[in-house]
Amino acid sequence: MEASGGKKLFFGMYLCSIIAIIAYCLVSIWDVPSGASENVWETSYPFIRPELIIHHEVRLILLVLLAGAMGSCIHVATSFATYVGNKSLVDSWYWWYLLRPFIGMALALVFYFAIRGGLLLVTGANDDSSLNPFGIAALSGLVGMFSKQATDKLSDVFSTLFKTDQGDEERANNLASMRPVRELMLGINKISAYEMKADEEDNQVGIKELHAMLRGGVTRIIILYPDRAVKYVIHQSMLFKFISNKLIENTGSPVDVATLKLDDFLQFEDMRQLVEGSLAFVSESAALGDAKKVMEQTDYCQDVFVTKNGGKKEPVLGWLTNNDIARYSKA
Repeated sequence: MEASGGKKLFFGMYLCSIIAIIAYCLVSIWDVPSGASENVWETSYPFIRPELIIHHEVRLILLVLLAGAMGSCIHVATSFATYVGNKSLVDSWYWWYLLRPFIGMALALVFYFAIRGGLLLVTGANDDSSLNPFGIAALSGLVGMFSKQATDKLSDVFSTLFKTDQGDEERANNLASMRPVRELMLGINKISAYEMKADEEDNQVGIKELHAMLRGGVTRIIILYPDRAVKYVIHQSMLFKFISNKLIENTGSPVDVATLKLDDFLQFEDMRQLVEGSLAFVSESAALGDAKKVMEQTDYCQDVFVTKNGGKKEPVLGWLTNNDIARYSKA
């Protein structure tokens, strides 16, 4: 269910406020006050007494935490604005928006410790004189913004140091299966599809016209109702089998492909059953594991469509193929 206007306003103000607070704190700890000792940094805040005095190492940790939170906020604010603009923001995502900055802070800190400890084999990482606060802040911000890539890097390091015979793909509770389908699906605006007109019937859709869509790497033809609900999915192999069979059957009198219609294709063998009955659907709040499960439970299924509530009569929001599901399940 789409989030209410009040919740959108609250989270918009939350994001603006937390970004402003982080920016203020970053500016506050950035400069070393004149006259400060070599190893101690001190400053004062209007509402903190006495003056805040910390070691330079602690200052760097604070810098990492704040920059990581700022990077995460950039990611969160971009995602929030996109879904609000598309009118597709749902309540189940609010905890993700609330916790994402704190996840970015923690991940940036772990990444910083890994670098300072030499775990990522960064030469000179323990030399205080070589530490550049701009570089530290930039790396921490990028870790917060691109947490998936940062986590993958740490995973590679950990897997190398603590390699086991059991792979992640053997674990039933694989984190990949928890990834939201809305982040992985091919959106409706990027799907190359044939949209039927309001009064158009199957016997009016030309096979030649559908065949012309199989270009530029396209191997599946999505046919939509006028309201953008899925009607059929025709795979390239099915269409080629139908056309070649027609040519072989009519060796005495060549077949004009231009006269063949979609209805002829659907009547060929069990094509109607395949293009209608092999489709699966999940809701926009579903996870990758849900899409994989419903695909495995549907005979001959190679296409999973995402709709608002998972109904097959609803307008399509996105599409996942069997190849997509297999690839993302291994990520």
